[in-house]
Amino acid sequence: MKLARPYILNQRYICIFPLNEGFKKGTIFPELYKPYKNKSKKDRGK
Repeated sequence: MKLARPYILNQRYICIFPLNEGFKKGTIFPELYKPYKNKSKKDRGK
């Protein structure tokens, strides 16, 4: 019985971060780097 079947598109990674920067950011691929931005109450309009 098949429960799930993943579908993953082929991706081209044009450039990569240097390894020391990749370790700090958690990825060597700039396309995958999405840092968490903590919004203050002032930024949310409250």
